[in-house]
Amino acid sequence: MDSRCPKRSPIVLVVVILGALLDAARGRSITILEAPSGCEWRKDDGKDGEQELICRVRTIADVPGLIGNLSTIQTDSVTSLGLECSDESFHEGEIDDLLPSLPRLMKLRVDSCKIRHLPGGVFSSVHNLRSLFLRTRNGDLSTMTLELDRDALHGLTSLKYLDLADNNLWTLPPELLCPVQQSLAWLNLTRNKLQDIRSLNLSDRIESCTSNLKILDISNNDLSALLDGALSSLRSLSVLKVQENAIAAVGDHALAGLESLQALNMSSNRLVALPPELFAQTKELRELILSNNSLAVLAPELLDSLEQLQDLDLSGNELTSHWVKRGTFSRLISLVNLDLSFNALTRIDAYVFKHLTSLQILKLENNNIDTLLDGCFASLINLHTLTLSHNKIVRFEPPHTIGLAALQQLFLDSNRLRGLHRHVFANLTNLQDLSLSGNALAEIPYAVRVLKLLKTLDLGNNHVSRIDNDSFSGLNQLYGLRLVDNKLENVSREAFASLPGLQVLNLANNIIRHVEQSAFSANSVLRAIRLDGNKLTEIRGAFTSLSTLVFLNVSDNKLLWFDYSHLPSSIEWLDIHANQISELGDYYMLRNTLRIKMLDASYNLITALTEANVPDSVETLFLNNNRIRSVAGGTFQQKPNLDKVVLYGNEIGNLEIGALTLPTVPDSRELPAFYVGNNPIVCDCTMEWLPRINEMARSRQHPRVMDLDDVTCDMVHARATPRRPLVSLKPKDFLCRYDAHCFALCHCCDFDACDCEMTCPDNCSCYHDHSWSSNVVDCSNAGYKHVPERLPMDATEIYLDGNELGDLGSHVFIGKRRLEVLYLNNSGIAAIHNRTFNGVEALRVLHLEDNALRELRGFEFDQLDHMSELYLDHNAIATVGNTTFKKMHNLKTLRLDSNRIVDFRPWEALPSVGGGTRVALEGNAWSCECGNAARLRAWLAEHRGDPEKMYCRDGVETLAQAMVRCGDPSTEAVSRGIQEIPLLGSNFVPLLAGALVTVIVICLFVALAFVFRQDVRLWAHARYGLRLGKMAAPPDEERDRLYDGYIVYSERDEDFVSRFLAAELEQTGLALCLHWRDLPPARPQEALPPAAAAARRIVIIFSPVFLANEWQHVEFRAALRTALENIRPTSRKRRVLVLLATETPTRDPELQLLLQTCTVVIWGEKRFWEKLRFAMPDSVDKRQRDTKKVNDRNRTPTRYTAAPSVAVDVWTKPNGVLAPVHHAPTPTPTQSTYVSSASSRTEDEDSGAEHQHHQHHPHHQHGYSTLHAGNGRPASLFSRGSHLYSTIPEPPVVPTAPPGEALAPAHPGNPRTYFV
Repeated sequence: MDSRCPKRSPIVLVVVILGALLDAARGRSITILEAPSGCEWRKDDGKDGEQELICRVRTIADVPGLIGNLSTIQTDSVTSLGLECSDESFHEGEIDDLLPSLPRLMKLRVDSCKIRHLPGGVFSSVHNLRSLFLRTRNGDLSTMTLELDRDALHGLTSLKYLDLADNNLWTLPPELLCPVQQSLAWLNLTRNKLQDIRSLNLSDRIESCTSNLKILDISNNDLSALLDGALSSLRSLSVLKVQENAIAAVGDHALAGLESLQALNMSSNRLVALPPELFAQTKELRELILSNNSLAVLAPELLDSLEQLQDLDLSGNELTSHWVKRGTFSRLISLVNLDLSFNALTRIDAYVFKHLTSLQILKLENNNIDTLLDGCFASLINLHTLTLSHNKIVRFEPPHTIGLAALQQLFLDSNRLRGLHRHVFANLTNLQDLSLSGNALAEIPYAVRVLKLLKTLDLGNNHVSRIDNDSFSGLNQLYGLRLVDNKLENVSREAFASLPGLQVLNLANNIIRHVEQSAFSANSVLRAIRLDGNKLTEIRGAFTSLSTLVFLNVSDNKLLWFDYSHLPSSIEWLDIHANQISELGDYYMLRNTLRIKMLDASYNLITALTEANVPDSVETLFLNNNRIRSVAGGTFQQKPNLDKVVLYGNEIGNLEIGALTLPTVPDSRELPAFYVGNNPIVCDCTMEWLPRINEMARSRQHPRVMDLDDVTCDMVHARATPRRPLVSLKPKDFLCRYDAHCFALCHCCDFDACDCEMTCPDNCSCYHDHSWSSNVVDCSNAGYKHVPERLPMDATEIYLDGNELGDLGSHVFIGKRRLEVLYLNNSGIAAIHNRTFNGVEALRVLHLEDNALRELRGFEFDQLDHMSELYLDHNAIATVGNTTFKKMHNLKTLRLDSNRIVDFRPWEALPSVGGGTRVALEGNAWSCECGNAARLRAWLAEHRGDPEKMYCRDGVETLAQAMVRCGDPSTEAVSRGIQEIPLLGSNFVPLLAGALVTVIVICLFVALAFVFRQDVRLWAHARYGLRLGKMAAPPDEERDRLYDGYIVYSERDEDFVSRFLAAELEQTGLALCLHWRDLPPARPQEALPPAAAAARRIVIIFSPVFLANEWQHVEFRAALRTALENIRPTSRKRRVLVLLATETPTRDPELQLLLQTCTVVIWGEKRFWEKLRFAMPDSVDKRQRDTKKVNDRNRTPTRYTAAPSVAVDVWTKPNGVLAPVHHAPTPTPTQSTYVSSASSRTEDEDSGAEHQHHQHHPHHQHGYSTLHAGNGRPASLFSRGSHLYSTIPEPPVVPTAPPGEALAPAHPGNPRTYFV
């Protein structure tokens, strides 16, 4: 035998080595193999804890290519695969073979991959698959659904878990589950669109493929009923979930065939009642959840067959004591948990819970229980928890606790108890938790003293005003005591002396004014105390004896001073916010011995912060909303555990960098987060480091300032913006004031202007930044008559505005080679010499506006090659030399507006100015000759000039009108010819006299017309249709628009607008678009701007409801703002009309700006209708309308709409909604226009009607309330309402004419024709 051993040992060795190599290879496939691009290995969440390969792809179509790139070792290693798609678009093509080569794959999860159709055999290559989770989340894209082929699961004979949740499925193919019928045990169809349970094919009336299914989840669908036998084939089913549906009907035998069912969840449906025989065949049921329905009836014997039931949840229904009574639960002998909370029970009878000897938890909270009969809980000998909170119980006496010897938790909070019987808890010797909060108890109940095992006692929200020495006698094991929101005034040394085990004490929100010294000395294990919301003024000596105290809250009191010596060294969490503490004192220098980790001292009166005020152990520090003005350097230098410091809302004006210096923070910890916003920080030259604080954090010795974007600065230089965002500042903006300075090395300047001393001139303010690279000299309004002689040579900005400088001589700024910004505006400058700006080659910004300059000859700015902004507006410049701006190649802004320039050719004077330069030329008196019109038009178009704001010398014609006039060569020729005709005759005296008289008469007439111009305009328009003084609209703004007016109003004013206001305007032939009548439902951004662009006028009706609703919606207001911004400012007054029917708030700047820039018509004012029609555009000529109407008869009308058949009365409802009293139902089309025969009446009839109206209503009330005027009719329709509406019958059925034939004329009795 020994001789054969050497022969076999090599074979054994080879086998062992091969096995080891195979094991190593398998281990390497998971732990060592590199994941493909876009994938990662992750531990599976399942019980097996295997590694899962997670791959993120764009769409599901990218999966075959990804799998195809895997090596053989990688494909053999993947047993669990997760696919997550990032693209929201659908995959339109067919998915033939999703996973071509993964032979060992057992679990597949596909998430967020949008798929329309899943073909047959798509998973056939992964025949070992055990779990399939497919969640396309198609519901994210509205109505897109997932369609499953009947053979989609073909080949998955081992599939056990199938999850098809969240796919927007409406039905399942009949034989979908047949390929997996032998193995499938778990099916999840939640969050789909299933509506009919029969579509799942789970009945035994047809051949079923789900006989082995154990768990079915069809919750969160749209099922409306559970029909008889619909689930009868699921004989192995143990768990059924149908919650979160809309089930309102359940058949008598809906659960037939479910003999193995153990758990049923039907919560959150619409059940009102259940059939008596529903649970007849589900005798194995252990858990039944029927919560959050509308059950008001429990049929007798409904639950009698459920003897194995352990959990029954009936909460959130409408059950009353009439149905919850003796016999309802009598057969539920195994019941352990019963939830009847949130119902309508009013009493508990003596035999309701009889025979429920196994019951351990009973919940009856949030009912209307006011009566408990004696012995009502006597049968509940094993009950551990009883909840009676939020009821109306007035009496709770010893007979109510009979049989509750095992009770450990009793909740009676929020009832109406005023007192308790002395022996009410005598039967509850094992009680550990008792809640009596929210009642009307005036003292500590004597009955609690017998509860020797009590751990927690809640007496909060009562009327307890005192605590006697023996109030808690016998409660030696009490752990937590809550007395919040009572009326306690003092805490004596004996109050809690009988509670040696007390660890948590809550005395918040009482009126405690005094706590005796060593008041808690007997509570040696006390760990947490709440005294917030009281009236304490000091806490000295109250807690020093508590060596175990960890949590202390004394916030929202009246503490005047504080010292760390008042606290035990064990404190870790301290809240003292909202007091009147002025200093965090540390008299005995205990900061390095304290253990405080969280300190909240916000909302106090602290003025300064030093290292001694902050414990070294602190991690989180709240000091916001104090009065801190200074933070000393090194304050946080010795705080190694610091994590967060909040300093916002203080009065910090200056911070030195040392104030935020930290000990070196290890790389393993995050840098502390500081908050310093909402402080009046003065950004002078010493604060230049603050914007870079987060960059300095790289050294690990400075914190991260988290709210740096919210920090605003007070600027030192008064001419700068008073407060500016910190992050917008540059280093040169951080300035300090100085009077004089001198560098160590001083180099003299050109000529005799050397100024080594750099003294700030008299009456001036001078500023410099940290590196002296920025030097600002402010001499504005200093009373100078000439430029100061000794301005600092290195000045970068000089302000000389507001002085009286007269003529600027040569070389006045010589030597200022660093000067970049110069303000000379409003300084009475009359002339500039050719050498005025000699020596300031770096000048970029020059302000010369608001002076008295008369001409620019062309040599004034020769040396200013770097000029980017030049302001010459509001002078008296009449001529500009062609070489004035020749060398300004970098010019970005040039303002020449509001001068007296007559002849200026910008294409010659500004040859180097590009299209991005802003040139302002408005406000001059141009010579509007036609010779250069074409070139001027092209130049203004390139530089975004507005010829509408540029007027000719006559002051009447704009440059835009002149260019239109000059566009016709014949006009130009005629004008020139007229100028060449000489005036004949030599005696001019009679001609001059006649001309003078004519001028006087014309002036008198014009003056009268000007005084009464508005009345004259309205009269002329109403009488003759003339628009006096009304500027014609440009052709591109008034032509080819679909509507004459687009009306924006509140949806609640629909009846008033469509049946009254719009009807009045549409009878004149205007085509109107009403926002809520004619536009399809859409977001305001999608509907409002296009409709406004298609209308000649935009009418906004500001009623009270519009102002309170639509106007307050940010989205609606933004859409309206977009529509108005698309209108040229010069046309906005004409195109936008505001109909004001309410008082406007003065604090709404946007509304006030709208009222200033648009036409406003006030509802109910004098001549309201005339003003409204005058503001609207004129309708198309009647003959054109007639022609169009005849042509339109050849078309088949797409929509018809009828006007009201009776006169409409309107009034103002109490809530401010405009609405008619009554009206016939009228369809609301998307677009409609009608022509009325009433519109053909003569102007005399109109004026007569108006005259009659004024006789009936001599007094007009302004405002919205005038809708009450008269006999409930609108003022303008008082005399003719019947004429307008009473003759309008319902529209007849309009026949469709055969092709090529016109429709027959309307019936003579129908006075109106409707068409689109």
